[in-house]
Amino acid sequence: MGTCDYCGSRFPLTRSTRKYCTPRCKTNACLTRKPSRLRAEHVRALFDLLDAEVPSAEGFRERLREIIAPHREPFSGGGYVPGLD
Repeated sequence: MGTCDYCGSRFPLTRSTRKYCTPRCKTNACLTRKPSRLRAEHVRALFDLLDAEVPSAEGFRERLREIIAPHREPFSGGGYVPGLD
């Protein structure tokens, strides 16, 4: 048995290795494909962020979210960062 990479349903594998249970799932997976690589401008922005002086971890995290996932909502504060002592 195999598991479809798009819908997650179980399906019997044939001689050829398949990733999707039906051609419809394969087509839909192509339509909703997420980019696996960062664009050059985003990589440049990440290097600039690493070289910059950031006053707080929250500011760094928010700027990182803006670069990598601008469509997601901002982080809510209140995360716990343990000490190293």
